[in-house]
Order: sequence, then C-alpha cells, then structure tokens
Amino acid sequence: MKRVLLLTGKDFRRKWKNPVVIVGFLLIPVVFTFLFGIIFGSSEENVLPSIKVLSVDQDQSLFSRLYLSTLTQGELKDMIDLQSVPTEEKARTLLNKGKASALMIIPSEFGDKIWAGETTQVLLVKNPSEQFLPQIAEEISDTTALLFSALFQVFSEEIDQIREFSEQSEIPDQIISSLSVKIKDRIQGIEKYVFPPVISLKQITQKKDSESQNNSLTVQSYILPAISIMFLMFICNIVFEDLLREKEKGTLLRMSISPLRISEFIWSKILAAVIIGVLCSLFLVILGAVVFSIGWGRTDILLLIVLCLNILIAGFIAILYTFIRTERQAGALLSSVIVVMALLGGSMTPISSFPLFIQKISRFTINYWGLEAFKKNITGEPMGQIWPIVLGMLGAGIIFAFISSLLLRNKLKRGLYR
Repeated sequence: MKRVLLLTGKDFRRKWKNPVVIVGFLLIPVVFTFLFGIIFGSSEENVLPSIKVLSVDQDQSLFSRLYLSTLTQGELKDMIDLQSVPTEEKARTLLNKGKASALMIIPSEFGDKIWAGETTQVLLVKNPSEQFLPQIAEEISDTTALLFSALFQVFSEEIDQIREFSEQSEIPDQIISSLSVKIKDRIQGIEKYVFPPVISLKQITQKKDSESQNNSLTVQSYILPAISIMFLMFICNIVFEDLLREKEKGTLLRMSISPLRISEFIWSKILAAVIIGVLCSLFLVILGAVVFSIGWGRTDILLLIVLCLNILIAGFIAILYTFIRTERQAGALLSSVIVVMALLGGSMTPISSFPLFIQKISRFTINYWGLEAFKKNITGEPMGQIWPIVLGMLGAGIIFAFISSLLLRNKLKRGLYR
C-alpha cells in the first residue's frame, strides 16, 4: 500500500506541473454554462414561448368574432398568437407542416345556436408533433369556453329580449334604455363577487424535507454538472494514458524487475484518477456556486456524490483500457465512447426529450446516474432517493476497478515479456 501511495503522489505531482490540458477541460463546462445562461436567460426566469394557434371562422357571426376576440385580450394576448385562416383545408395543411401548435374551428350556425340557447361546440385540432404547447392551448380554450358560457347564462334574460327585438327593423328607444339599465344592474349585482373574486387560488410548494433547503433546478444547475461529468471522463483518461506511454517507453519493463508489482502500478493510476477527478469536481462546484449562484444542496451528500462518481468514472475508464493497445486506439475509442455516453446520458440533451426506448438505454450510462444524483440533491429530494444512486455508483466503481486491475495486470505482463 505504501508503494501505491508513493506512485500516486508521483503521478499527481507530474500532472500538477503541467496542468494545461486538465485546466482546458475544466474551462469547457464553465463556458458552456455561461453561454446557455445567456441564451436561455437568467436562472430565475421561466419564459413560455408564444403559442401559435390558427383559427377558421365558418360562421362569421357576431358571437364567433366575440369568442375569438376573448383569446386576444389581456394576458392571453401575450400567450396566444391567434392567426386567422380563410379555409379549413388550408389551415390543416399549415398545421400538418408544423406551422402552428393548434387549429381552432368555429362551425357554421355557431351564433344561431347561441341565440336559440342550444348547445354548440368549438373544434380544436392539436399538432401531434408537439407535446406541451398544444396541451396549454387546449386548457386555455376550455377555460375561455367555460367563461363564455357562464356570461350567457348570467345575461340569458337580457339576451332573450334582444333576440325578440332583433328581427324588427326598429327598436324603440325605451326598450334600449330598459335593457341598458337591466344589464347595468346585473353587472353591479355580480361585481362584488367578481371584482375581486370571492374565491382566489393561493399556490404553495410543500417542502419534502423540513430540514433541507429545496432549491429549483435552473438552466445553470443542470448544464454545469451535465457537461462536467463528460469532461471528468476526459480528465480521467489523461491519467490512464500513462499506462500505454510508460509501456512503450520501457519504463514499465524496468519497474517490473523491481520489488514493485504491476498491480500496485495499476492501482496507483486508479487512485490518482480518483483524486484528480475529485479535486476538479470540487473546483467546478465552488465555481458554480460563486459565479452562477448554484445551490448544490446538502454539502455532506454533495461530497459523497462527487467521490462515488469519480470512483465510478475511474473504474469505467480502467475497464476500457483493457481493450486498448496503443495511444492512437485510446484516443479514438475513448473519445467515441465518452461522447456517445454523454449524448445518451443527458449531458447534451435532456433525457425527457428522448423516445421511451432511448430513455431506458440512458440508464446504462454514467452520465445519467451522476446527473440524477446532482439533480436530486439540488432540488432537495429525500435521502431515500439519493442513497441507492450513490451506493450504486460506489459499488459499480469498485467492481470495475477490481476487474480492470486483474485484466490489465495480465495484459501488461504479456506485453512486457513478448
């Protein structure tokens, strides 16, 4: 064990004297986080894009125009981008081309049925290629239809009187005055219940753990750990490259005739990779807290996640080196595996945007489990949800390390004495 620690210290000092590559890999996650913060706004913003909705008014009546106008009033005007289309055929063509999130069709006789007090419907066609925006458009349409119906129920008596006189060429002034007074009295009667509402909705978020600080997952708190996990693998690879380099230079052969065992040499590389990875991770954590105001959650759990994650990364990279013979192969194979794992594991794109079968494959990546652990600690999830991930990473890392040490020892011995 003493020789392992001495070799580990030697590797650490050697990397410390020439840290250019490691520092370069550390800066990339920071730059990505900074750029994503600029693109998507500050960490406290939650911007909803305008929902483009096509409308086809087949009725062209007073009530159909009134109904459509309610979707462009007040705050709805900023949420709904309502665009009128002359025909249903053209509107469906645009919807199929992905030019809108939904299509609203007001049928003919819409106004006549409202005059007659009969039930009528508004057709909403959602774009199947989108997931969230059409659903929001549906909820807004349902609410608008409900309010529209409620208004007609409140003023049903006045509407019946207006319908009786609508067919006459002239309406007496006294009738108009009487209706105006009734409508005014009706508005004043419901005003105390509507302005402000008697019942309002107050939203609170229940804390899952009263002793823990429940932070929200922002753009920066997702991007920084996601990208960092990928580049921690590249940093770990820098340490293991010495295995092939020292073998090709004959340094390992000279070590083999000394009291030093090859297994000790391998374990020193694994331990050095873990230490360097932990230090790099802590540097990124501190930088994220200071520069991007990321709340990482409970400190003790965070340190445990960082340690277990780097043990898993070191063990995994060591396993990959059992299939590699030259530095050129290491560069090609390791880069490909790391990038593919990052893509599938959520380091480049959120896993929720993948198809279901890809999401299942993502669970076999280091990036997925590391990112899940960071997210759960950031958002203050219960300990019962974090411990299985942490223990899983630790167990898998130790198993990978032991298997790789045995395979690498046999491989290096065969290579030395051929």
